[in-house]
Amino acid sequence: MMSRYSLDFVLDMLNASVFHVSFPFLLIPCLKLYRFSNESMAFILSAIYAAVLYSVKIAYWFHERSQRKGGKVDWEDEVVLITGGASGIGYLLAEMLAIRQITVVVLDIHPVKTALDIDSYVCDVSDPEDIARVAKEIREDVGEPTILVNNAGLVAGKSILELSNAEIKKSMDVNFLGQAYMIKEFLPDMIKNDHGHIITMSSAMGVMAAPRVSDYAASKAAVKSFHETLESELKYVHKTPGVKTTLVCCGKVETGMFKGVQERMPFFTPTLEPIQVVRAIIESMEQRRGRNQIMLPFYAHFVPLVSITPVWFQDLARRVSGADKAMDTFVGKNGSSSSESLSSTSAVAVEQITKVKKDI
Repeated sequence: MMSRYSLDFVLDMLNASVFHVSFPFLLIPCLKLYRFSNESMAFILSAIYAAVLYSVKIAYWFHERSQRKGGKVDWEDEVVLITGGASGIGYLLAEMLAIRQITVVVLDIHPVKTALDIDSYVCDVSDPEDIARVAKEIREDVGEPTILVNNAGLVAGKSILELSNAEIKKSMDVNFLGQAYMIKEFLPDMIKNDHGHIITMSSAMGVMAAPRVSDYAASKAAVKSFHETLESELKYVHKTPGVKTTLVCCGKVETGMFKGVQERMPFFTPTLEPIQVVRAIIESMEQRRGRNQIMLPFYAHFVPLVSITPVWFQDLARRVSGADKAMDTFVGKNGSSSSESLSSTSAVAVEQITKVKKDI
């Protein structure tokens, strides 16, 4: 779970207290109990605060309602396809869905080791012919996927001059082209039925990069742009409001992908637990929000704003946050093709599932 020594934890506590809708109902009676008159400054400020709070909450409620056209998901009719599902976030997501008796299909270059009912296919998502082969098998064995989670990814963790041409190509093939190939394979049926959900795993690095992540940042920036174009085409070209989209732009997640990277200011830039990201993805699936974005932790919301500021301010932000030297201690996975080596990630995922099984 989120560290108690982080800004996100503080904000969670505030949302559960002073920003909760019930707070004014407790605050104003307390003021009356302590005999503050209606003309007192404390009472007036409390009334103003209540009015602003409820206005924001109501506006947010209407926004949420507008994004949920079509109702909540009916899991009996859904087939969830997850790439890179043998490890990391993909593995944990597949396990959590399978626990709830949801039909899950996983693609990875490694076989999935699990005791749950998960259909697993060995596939290289960077190869469109391999995708077409496996897609035929999935349709025959399970049915047409209705929810696609493009999760497979890798990072080399080297400077531009240290990267080989093969490493650059591999990162783009898996992180970007793999997502494009998967969408081209499974989107037509979603458009035909006006029903589906595509979840794109991008990154905060795809918005504002740092040293030694050129291959990863470039591929994730391409993914983000591709996803935004997809959203526009679904709305204006295909006119299919029933096909939902979710863009996931997160900071560092504790999956091992960026093993060794140290945060200089962990209070403001905390490392995410995989379960936090997975819960947000499942919530997006359940509520079928249109053109949804998942940005975690809190600082990720400000990355797009910082990226359009003057260069000197961007440099200052990198130095203050430690992003300028964060990758100097990068260890990584030493060649694994997904979020982490299978054995270590599976152990982490099982531990996460054990903690939340009762909540599901």
